[in-house]
Amino acid sequence: MMNIPHLTLLSKNRNMFWAFAGMLISRLGDGVYSVAVIALAYGITRSGAGTGIVLAAFAFSSFLFGSLSGVASDRWNRKMLLVSSSLICSGVVITMAVLPYSGTLNVASLTILSFLLGAATQFFEPIVNALIPRFVTKDELTTANATIGMTDSLGYIAGPAAAAILLVLLPIEIVLLINAASFLFASLAACFLHIPQVPKTETKQTSVFTEALEGFKFVYQTKRIRQLFIISCLSLLAYSPFFVLLPLFLDQDLLLSAERQSAVIGIIYSSLALGQLVGYAVVSYLRFSTFQLLGIGYLLQAIGFGCLIFVQVELWIVFLIFIAGISFGLTGSAFHTNLQSNTPDDRLGRVYGVNYTVSGLIAPMGRSGSGILADALGTKVMFGGMAFLFLVSSAMSFWLRKGKSAVQEKNNHLPL
Repeated sequence: MMNIPHLTLLSKNRNMFWAFAGMLISRLGDGVYSVAVIALAYGITRSGAGTGIVLAAFAFSSFLFGSLSGVASDRWNRKMLLVSSSLICSGVVITMAVLPYSGTLNVASLTILSFLLGAATQFFEPIVNALIPRFVTKDELTTANATIGMTDSLGYIAGPAAAAILLVLLPIEIVLLINAASFLFASLAACFLHIPQVPKTETKQTSVFTEALEGFKFVYQTKRIRQLFIISCLSLLAYSPFFVLLPLFLDQDLLLSAERQSAVIGIIYSSLALGQLVGYAVVSYLRFSTFQLLGIGYLLQAIGFGCLIFVQVELWIVFLIFIAGISFGLTGSAFHTNLQSNTPDDRLGRVYGVNYTVSGLIAPMGRSGSGILADALGTKVMFGGMAFLFLVSSAMSFWLRKGKSAVQEKNNHLPL
């Protein structure tokens, strides 16, 4: 089996081109919004608590609507959902930009708009991920997932930087309108998708909440999917403390000044995103099974984060984070390929909804708990704990490669 390069896939596959274009522009818009909404919220509230409420509303809606968006993806027309959700996102951001001129934008209205935007954005990414198996052959699946994953890295690198420049040159309302335009482009890109139809099994129509619970039930009862989720949750729990530990590490262990800390944090963020981009770029050329890629990726994360215990030089820290970033590209592609390969099309949306709901629950738990533990134990002990959890995830991935399901999928010519 030979994976094809990303550019070849985009040039020959119209659906992948438009999915990539829509996701890329949407991700760039997300990067711009992530900076602009903080500036807007703080400008209104002049308090960290008020800004936190606005951001928490977005995160809470993501957790609340993750599974429901998956049900919608399986039940209704996915192309129409992509178009309509992007239009709703654009309308919400336009409202944010217009309300200041009417004098009605306050912390309450901004919190409501943030909640609505978080809910609407839940539909785009899960649906695109659920559609990828329809767009490409089984041999192209890992490359396709890596190609879509690259949009996240590119948006994370360029979006916030573009926002910083735009906020200096333009009023924040105009910056928000630019962000709204990115959602309009994503909606337009979705219009050009030609989604192949697959036969649907006749099932009794139940409530949305019942179908959401069926997604959780399917994950629990399907051995390979359950194992994949356990590994994913374990690795997410390992990674979630990093951004809480980073400022403490730079301040208490490296004793950097406040100004230097800000600069180093920015460099580390960019290094992580750049590493992830490299990981997505090279995964198509690697001749490993997807469970081997998971094992190698988590091993690199254990090395990258674990070695922070021993280093004091900023350049080495940036390099180790870059290595960890590469691993995210490897594990991200492998995770999606495994999930798509082992889930029927008519349940794939719900399974992705479960994934986003569980991720939305674990990440805040890991971050809040890690702050308390770091104050008691120190950052280096925490980095050691992160490395241990990544090593466990790596070992589980290599062990699962030998399982019966992997043999069955290999016989189906899937890139395991």
